[in-house]
Amino acid sequence: MSGPSADGGRDPGLQPERTRLSWRRTTLSATVAALLAVRTVARGGASTAGVVACALCCLCWLGLLGVAHRRIRALTAPG
Repeated sequence: MSGPSADGGRDPGLQPERTRLSWRRTTLSATVAALLAVRTVARGGASTAGVVACALCCLCWLGLLGVAHRRIRALTAPG
């Protein structure tokens, strides 16, 4: 049997697109969390613990952005 129904109708070319979109959603969620952390520290009278927590959140966000960028580039790289 040939055609799309032979393998259950799945298109293997869509998997990289779904993965890329998943990384984009994850980075968007992390961006919102980091912005909320910054907003909380800025509005809540910056305590030492609050500033440290916000800095850690921002560092984790930057790390996630770097990982996501590399992973998305690896998906689009030829070969």
